[in-house]
Amino acid sequence: MKARLSSYINAFTFSAAIAAAQGPTFTAIDFPGATSTQSWGINASGSIVGFYVNADKTTHGFLLSAGEFRAIDFPGAAFSEANGINSRGDIVGDYAAAATGTGPHHGFLLSHDGTFTMIDFPGATSTVAIGNNSRGDILGSYSLDDGVNHSFVLSEGHFSTIDLPGGIPIVANGMNTQGDLAGGYSSGGIGHGLLFSDGDFTQFDLPGATFTTATGVNSRGDIVGRYTASGVNHAFLLSEGRFSTIDFPGATYTGATAINQRGDILGRYRNADNVFHGFLIVGFQPVCAVRIPPPQIAVTAGTAAVAHSSDFSLVTASKPATEGEVLSIFATGLGATFPAVVSGQPFPSSPLTVVDSLVEVRVNGRSAIVLGAYGIPGAVDGYQVNFRLQNDTAKGPTSIELSAAGVAGAPVKIMVQ
Repeated sequence: MKARLSSYINAFTFSAAIAAAQGPTFTAIDFPGATSTQSWGINASGSIVGFYVNADKTTHGFLLSAGEFRAIDFPGAAFSEANGINSRGDIVGDYAAAATGTGPHHGFLLSHDGTFTMIDFPGATSTVAIGNNSRGDILGSYSLDDGVNHSFVLSEGHFSTIDLPGGIPIVANGMNTQGDLAGGYSSGGIGHGLLFSDGDFTQFDLPGATFTTATGVNSRGDIVGRYTASGVNHAFLLSEGRFSTIDFPGATYTGATAINQRGDILGRYRNADNVFHGFLIVGFQPVCAVRIPPPQIAVTAGTAAVAHSSDFSLVTASKPATEGEVLSIFATGLGATFPAVVSGQPFPSSPLTVVDSLVEVRVNGRSAIVLGAYGIPGAVDGYQVNFRLQNDTAKGPTSIELSAAGVAGAPVKIMVQ
């Protein structure tokens, strides 16, 4: 299965790291007697799965339901992990013959009736089942003889590989009832978050982060994951176009792993002892989305202010844009930035201010790759949005629509040759 790539880069909102006293309830998850515990899957009713390590360094899956733990081991396996659970109580995971977890892995499905089923991608040397939804679809990864990992969806007995356009592998970590996938991929040494929905990939990065990955998505479209900035790992929630940072109190590392329909957030954290513990957060309130008026693309001498990024000359009928070209939109009304600037004051040149909501450019109704959205230094309520035209953009009059935090402005027309 292939799809085109759209991108939302440098679109974010940072909240202060939350503390228990501010409302949400943090609960640590530790399997009794284990030396390490990681929680990875949660369903609508709050049942949790993950895996733990014993003092003998053996790894086992677990189910935590109604306050009771249950170990999960694939029959005959020395190494087992439970990674996902759906609303029916079906659990997916992986196992290996070696207690160390080295060597080939096989995926498994543990049905709610207690039946184990092995899952192997055809021809793969190793397979891991990562998540599942209420329809019975299973998300996973596999590798071939070349050692490259690819993501897959198993639906109604049919395997589909999920790659970026051009066959670029991704890591898909979570799946909701609609079949949307959350994950990430690496390019140029930077990890990027991804959402795959309705045939499109949407990329997002947190400013200053060297690594961003999405790990879970619920039926409302809320996304959780992890990012690294200045060498520190934080969890995040992306809800209604806004990011919230989440840090488990006192932890040196926090990563969210899943979110259910109720908004309960699952994850893992480490303290100074460098040991993993699972966690559950109930009642977390995301950063409030501030409604902004529709953004407006500026007009210069009767022409939409969409310019060639190479020399900032306007795109006109006599100097049209070309397929795959990087263009710059000059606009107003994109709202707050990070760092924040007092309303009515000009944007500074250092540091460069970044629009703190998801910014999207649609070309003839399709999401384009957004390379950045910034406050223009010295301007008041003036912004520059850089984006790349798709390689298959139709020639002739072309519609450009700009939106921020889900609020779209009036489209304009440019000429593409």
